Amino acid sequence: MNSGALSLSGPRQDLDPTEKLREALARFESILTGDQKRKYQTSNAKPDAGSVLRFVDELDNTNNTMKQCVGPRLSTFLGRVQQFTSIVDTFVSANPEIAALVWGGVRVAILAVSNITSYFDKITSLIMEIGKSCPAYQQFGQLYPGCVKLQRALCGYYAIIVALCIKIIEVSRRPLLQQTFSAIIKPFEADFKDFLNDLAKAVRDIEQQISLASKQDAKETKNLLAIESSKNAWARKSAAIFQRDSKKEYAEAHEWRVSKRIRDAERLRIRIRNNLSTIDYMKSCNRAQRQRVKGTAEWLLKEPSFLEWQTHEDTAILWCPGTMGAGKTILMSHVVTHLHKQTPTNEIVAYYFCRADDTASLSARNILGSLARQILDLQIVNALNDTLYDLYDDSKDLDTPELTDFIIDHLQLDTKYYLVIDGLDECEIFEVRKVARSVAQLCSTRAKDFKVLFSGRPELERSLFGAIGPKYRIAVTETKIGSEMDRYIAATLERCLDEEELVLGDQMLKSTIEEALQKGSNGMFLWTRLFIEELCAQGSDNEILEALKHPPRALSEIFDRKLSRVRKKTARNDAFSVLQYCGVMRRPLTTMEYQEALSLSPGQQSLDRGKFPNDMNKVISHCCGLTYVDEEDNTVHYVHHSVKQHLFAMDRQDTEDFNTERLERHIGVLCMTYLDFTDLKSQLKLFEHTANTPIQPVRFGILPLSSSKGITGRIAQKLLLHHPQLQHLRAGELERKAKKVIGEEDSSLLDAELQRRDFHFLEYARTYWINHLADLQPDPHDTTWSLFCRCLEGDDIVAYKPWDSVEETHEDEDEDDVLLEDENDVPPAIKWLSAHGHYSLLLYHVRHHSSLLTKEVEHHIFRSSAIHGHHHLNMYIFQHTSNPSELVDFGLHCAYLDGAGELLDDLIKFVTDVNPRVFQRAGLEQFLRGVLAVAAKGGHVEVVRRILAENVDINARRSAVTDGRTALELAAKGGHVEVVDLLLAANSHVNGVSGFSDRRTALQAAASEGHLNIVERLLAAKASVDGVHSIGSSPLEAAAARGHLDVVERLLAANADADGPGHEFSSPLYAAAAGGHLNVVERLLAANADVDGPGYGSSTPLHAAADKNRLEILERLLAANADVNKMPLAIVAAASRGHLEIVKRLIAANADLGFVSDNWDTRTPLQAAEKGGHRAVIKLLKEAGAEQ
Repeated sequence: MNSGALSLSGPRQDLDPTEKLREALARFESILTGDQKRKYQTSNAKPDAGSVLRFVDELDNTNNTMKQCVGPRLSTFLGRVQQFTSIVDTFVSANPEIAALVWGGVRVAILAVSNITSYFDKITSLIMEIGKSCPAYQQFGQLYPGCVKLQRALCGYYAIIVALCIKIIEVSRRPLLQQTFSAIIKPFEADFKDFLNDLAKAVRDIEQQISLASKQDAKETKNLLAIESSKNAWARKSAAIFQRDSKKEYAEAHEWRVSKRIRDAERLRIRIRNNLSTIDYMKSCNRAQRQRVKGTAEWLLKEPSFLEWQTHEDTAILWCPGTMGAGKTILMSHVVTHLHKQTPTNEIVAYYFCRADDTASLSARNILGSLARQILDLQIVNALNDTLYDLYDDSKDLDTPELTDFIIDHLQLDTKYYLVIDGLDECEIFEVRKVARSVAQLCSTRAKDFKVLFSGRPELERSLFGAIGPKYRIAVTETKIGSEMDRYIAATLERCLDEEELVLGDQMLKSTIEEALQKGSNGMFLWTRLFIEELCAQGSDNEILEALKHPPRALSEIFDRKLSRVRKKTARNDAFSVLQYCGVMRRPLTTMEYQEALSLSPGQQSLDRGKFPNDMNKVISHCCGLTYVDEEDNTVHYVHHSVKQHLFAMDRQDTEDFNTERLERHIGVLCMTYLDFTDLKSQLKLFEHTANTPIQPVRFGILPLSSSKGITGRIAQKLLLHHPQLQHLRAGELERKAKKVIGEEDSSLLDAELQRRDFHFLEYARTYWINHLADLQPDPHDTTWSLFCRCLEGDDIVAYKPWDSVEETHEDEDEDDVLLEDENDVPPAIKWLSAHGHYSLLLYHVRHHSSLLTKEVEHHIFRSSAIHGHHHLNMYIFQHTSNPSELVDFGLHCAYLDGAGELLDDLIKFVTDVNPRVFQRAGLEQFLRGVLAVAAKGGHVEVVRRILAENVDINARRSAVTDGRTALELAAKGGHVEVVDLLLAANSHVNGVSGFSDRRTALQAAASEGHLNIVERLLAAKASVDGVHSIGSSPLEAAAARGHLDVVERLLAANADADGPGHEFSSPLYAAAAGGHLNVVERLLAANADVDGPGYGSSTPLHAAADKNRLEILERLLAANADVNKMPLAIVAAASRGHLEIVKRLIAANADLGFVSDNWDTRTPLQAAEKGGHRAVIKLLKEAGAEQ
């Protein structure tokens, strides 16, 4: 076998790939001054992800001449450099210092010019531009191991970067006169043109090597499979022939396996991160950091409550509410920088900034996934072998609750965590509640060292803090901002004057402007910034003075003034369209995408470049400051998310111009029109004929084995053999799955080629067309519906159908799928339309595939639509179902499970108004009792009032729909005080027990959820403090299990039994220990609770603490004289889980290392550790004298 020139595993035939980079670094060191050389040579630490933020902050603090924070402009480039340095020392013969030297060289060069204002501004622009094309780890991460040519290409690229650093320093040393003269005869761009050309060539070389490495990776995988498949044939040969023929092959195969093992590990790491989240969480933070004016956003860091939140060891939430435009996002971005700057190695900072103009960023799943990715990044990097595969398996297909459990399982005892979450008020309320539940669960699990900071508008507070409230609260107010507003005004005016955006005839007018702004700002940075822009737009000093006499009273008035100016523009159409489109696009468009989109009209046959706006900068400027272009990725955004809220507000007079439904349909039609362009389709056909398009191997892979020659085909066969659930996949889907297994994923050559040929809007149109057409109605007189059908069916249109993808979309699956007995029989398109409320797609299936609408499908649509609030789908199913009474019962159960108040309204309307014959009188009474219980659970006060007014017997037989739970219990569990008061006033039995197996009372439910105010009301109404049934949780045990200390205190004050048995006869102390609630453990011990009080299966609190790795609680129980050898043995539980510190502490407490129980766990601690493969624990036990 010939390994060929492309061998990924042939280091022996190539020289050191870092050679050019080493030479460049040596040249760089030779041109440094003595002081610079000392700084460079002390760069001996390889940078981590936090190094980027720390350097950016250092850069802005060092630069005394720049008013705006420019460091964040470099974040993308610096992040890519950090990614390269994280892997370069794994290259063949690479010096481990090389990573630190590359990073140190970049730092020294940038710092050397940071105080030369005009030059530094150009350098940062240059570096920011380079960062856009700088190779990302996502591109090369899974292929560089063992691929020397790719390694050499990467090192070659960074050798050019180092040479660029040399040039930057040399130019900065020119005398001022020479710099001025050079700028005249040889502009800045000419100085660095050759470097940019070299970098562009180097990028192309890297892309080529990535492509070749990918093909070679697939080839080596194919060869390994061939060797494996031929083992049987070799076994039949004589020994001599076998040795002669196989020795070379096995030597090569060994090299391939070693190289492939490393690449597979890197590939797994990338997939684990993508399983968690694909959101670029850094982008929004960087954007906010770029907007910060130096000297602002500092006040919060000095607040006593902030310092206590940051340094105190207890888990705590800090809540920073503030009105719109008060600078919360910029403030939070500076907090992130501050935390990274302060963070030692045992602390992790994770952050997330919601983006109003990026729909994907607003889902709870993506928010938690992004935080998980940051929290676990170091574990992913360090994971090897089985641990890495376990992380991959465990991270697949997680919904939000599962993801929360995944995070909890991987939190490390000796690590402190900071979470910063900004802008949740941009999310739908049900997404906010999901995030709130997950964060509450994380906080309740970690008694110490878990810090969460939320920032948002005040009205977010009610939805965010239900199960757990903030320990600290710092409002972003005018008083708090204080002198920072004066500093912001002065710096912004000075910048506008320097850049001649603001031109004054009388320079003394500047102080008048400052005074007016200071007086009118009211702590709102956004108002101040936009009003300054209004002043810049004035033509004379008198106009400025007139504007100062009538300052806008609110943001809305500024927006209206700007919109009025847009309407007066002679070339207003394109600018006005940008304002409209920006509010409905699913992600921000680039200026080039807008250039094409603005040229489109329904019915157009081909792309007409003659209709393109010639100057997109002019179009954006005609938006009069309501939009801006992000300088890093050239995307267009509203200047603030409040612009969208104002323009699309329902009470505006010009609602037709900003009608969401009309604009959604318009964009959807434009997308379909674009996809149907004749020139686009001809380019597709041309590409298919001329490109080296791979064959479709899975079509062979599903044939008999003898006819399948391709590697992908064989992998496909193995998939079908071992995973029968894939039988339903179409060939294209199975092909993608097979390609994924062998790493032969689509390299997007088609996308790249079409982009090169100036079809820039294609990616957006193809991906999001379906999202804009949710409410399209069939119309025989309109071609739109037929085009919609063609996009769904036609092979000639490259429209993406998201339900066809086998990749995970990170959207939550419906919980309690027990309701849907044949969930797997629901077609993917139906699942997708249900989750997204896509009425048009439902109508399409009714008209063209009516056989799909089975009872199971009806139920799925109904349930999913209820969860997501798509009531028009529900009403459609109501009106077309063949069994309305069954659907009503099912709908009531859905409303019960999901707390959907709107669905209750739909059900009541359908039963009482639309179809009153669904139930007889007795059935109607039972239906109303079910509605009452469901409404009580969801806190729907008006529905409760309405049902109580019907004189329904609220203490009669419980509704089966609610599993026999009482309305009072459900309201108490949900924390709905007003509903509890209504039910108590209507004489609901305060000690009524649930018909469910746990026999729970309302007091038990309220205690479990920590609703102290409801506990108080129920105790006042004579509720039994210890519950009324031996099977259900006692109120005290229920509160202790969830860590609600205030409720525990109140129940003990009401003489609750400190050892009262609860769920599965567990004691309150056991429940608190198992839940990890140290403060509750302390309180119960103070109340003389039995330290060995039994728990589940006679387990002890000590056993629970050992099993759950609760070291602090274990220490406290031992201090209270817990029996270390009481059965079941705590040390066996700890050893089986691999909890090294727990085992160490129990050994010190004289735990029995040899005793074997007859009735519980029949293993010794050593046997338990060996079965779990916990080597460190095994070693410790043997050193302590443990025997088999």
